[in-house]
Amino acid sequence: MKKLVLAISAVALMAGAVSCGKKAASYGASEKALGDSLAISFGNMMGQRFAEQLQQMQASNNPDFDKIDKSEILRGIETVVSSDTSNLSFLTGIQIGMQMMNTVMGGTQSGVPVDGAKLTAAFKAGLEADSLNIPQAQAEFQGLQMKVQTLGERKAAVAAAAASEANGKAGSAYIDSIKAADSSVTTTESGLSVKIDNPGEGNKVTKADNVKLNYKGMTIDGNVFDETKGNPLEMKAGNFIPGFTEGLEMLGKGGKATLYIPGNLAYGDAGVPQINIGPNSTLIFEVEVVDIIPAK
Repeated sequence: MKKLVLAISAVALMAGAVSCGKKAASYGASEKALGDSLAISFGNMMGQRFAEQLQQMQASNNPDFDKIDKSEILRGIETVVSSDTSNLSFLTGIQIGMQMMNTVMGGTQSGVPVDGAKLTAAFKAGLEADSLNIPQAQAEFQGLQMKVQTLGERKAAVAAAAASEANGKAGSAYIDSIKAADSSVTTTESGLSVKIDNPGEGNKVTKADNVKLNYKGMTIDGNVFDETKGNPLEMKAGNFIPGFTEGLEMLGKGGKATLYIPGNLAYGDAGVPQINIGPNSTLIFEVEVVDIIPAK
């Protein structure tokens, strides 16, 4: 959200140049052309920057960012850039309001509802106060922020624990169903389940070896989160998640297998939220050992 505020602040600054251009009839054609070029270049740059920021915000899985409407963003920008820049108070209010929205959104995400009307009324009271005591006000606000943060962390921990337990049960049930349908799927002592289609030739992979691999990684609901797509990845075998490395050690060059990796042998309780791998998620990898480069 901070980046969003910065972007809108920059647009507000640009509004001065655009609106002033409307009133400056004495400017010549070259100045007008330069002003148009400036507006187009700056607008295009800011649009692309915000598009990138929007992608990052929506990838964070924050539901507030999924509600962002590009047409409404454009409407807000048009409101600013079409405003009379002599009314700097109005433009300043928009900028401050956007900054204050950080508090509203932050509190909502932590499960603490923040009343926008009360926020505005309190700002008015502070603005019109007979005497200022900023250190006291700041200390009070920071103390409340800490309480909101602590509450948010507790709720997040409870939610993560519940998700971890649910994902663990779902993964176990999935692997049980696979094993019931295919007797060639075996489970190791660690809990890794493997279906070997081709054991490969020669020596098996060791953790110290570099390997060239083709693979596709999926969650149990079929979501593909990573794949080589015919461009083999070369990496040290011991640098993969534990279940993946253990599966590689069963294969030689040319070997193919499907690995069913429970959460504790994958990314654990942390998961990888950026690619929609939840806590304690069971993962499936279809893997082919293209080549083995033995450790020297």
